[in-house]
Amino acid sequence: MTIGRVTTSQIWSSSTANIQASKARLSQLTAQSSSGLLVAKPSDDPVAAASILKVLNQQSANAQYTTNIADGLTWLSTADSTMTSSENLVRQAKDLAIQAGNSGTATPASRNAIATQLEGIRDDLLSAANTKVNGRSIFAGTSDAAAAFTAAGVFAGSTTTTSTTNGTTTTSTVTGSVQRRIGSEPTDLVTVSADGSAAFGAGTTASPSVFQQIQGVIDALRSPGYDTDTPDPVTGRTPKEAVTAGIDLLNTALTNLSAQHAVLGANYARMTSAKTQNATTATALETQRSGLQDADTTKTLLDLKTQELAYQTALQVTAQVIQPTLMSFLS
Repeated sequence: MTIGRVTTSQIWSSSTANIQASKARLSQLTAQSSSGLLVAKPSDDPVAAASILKVLNQQSANAQYTTNIADGLTWLSTADSTMTSSENLVRQAKDLAIQAGNSGTATPASRNAIATQLEGIRDDLLSAANTKVNGRSIFAGTSDAAAAFTAAGVFAGSTTTTSTTNGTTTTSTVTGSVQRRIGSEPTDLVTVSADGSAAFGAGTTASPSVFQQIQGVIDALRSPGYDTDTPDPVTGRTPKEAVTAGIDLLNTALTNLSAQHAVLGANYARMTSAKTQNATTATALETQRSGLQDADTTKTLLDLKTQELAYQTALQVTAQVIQPTLMSFLS
């Protein structure tokens, strides 16, 4: 049996390799201790780095959803409070109209006083309907209109689209909804705007706005023919009949406002729920990322001290082995 002779070159190569490996591990632990990260770059651990990148992308998307939710809640909370105040204003207008209708002996001065109050309510209601968030009207949908309603109470938030099919051109008017994405699924979209025409009326013949309805009561109360029951030449109604009709219209307007308010409430509840879920997801993703990327400070420091000792020991052992070998070679 032949036993191979270990040469000085082999000893040197083996010792150098051990020292380099120990030094590399020491450098790695030093970097981990300094940065607090197990994986600071892909080459540290390619498999873990790929998993970390995936989690970081998910965190980035979730952060965007957080921003969307916060913005959406601002829109919805503003719309909610505006709808509440609008409903209160319409109730006040209806009560004043009822008061005027029940006052059979009311004087022109008292009717004018009620009309003046109704003007104030109409103006306040119009201001509410033109409420904005970040410069955009919450009741004008995706329209670029400066205000959802004109001073005449006509809805200005619609967008007219034209399409041609088989030579037939169709024009339609729509109100786009402002939406915010709260998740990655196709259905994770929440409408944060309110349909102004559905809430307050479009201001057209087919759909008079609540502002026009209030104005109709104002005009009737100030009509010179109120006491003589002179019919209006256009509508055929007497001023008193116009006030009664106005009360019915305001009841309908209040119903429409309440219905749209309920839609807003449902969207607000969904957005609030999404906020809670989003926070839970953010915590879970951070825990996942930390488990993949963050170093255990206590363990890293302990490993670092152990590796420093191992490195120094490797240097000392190598020095002790190499020195006699060189002396033997020289002699």
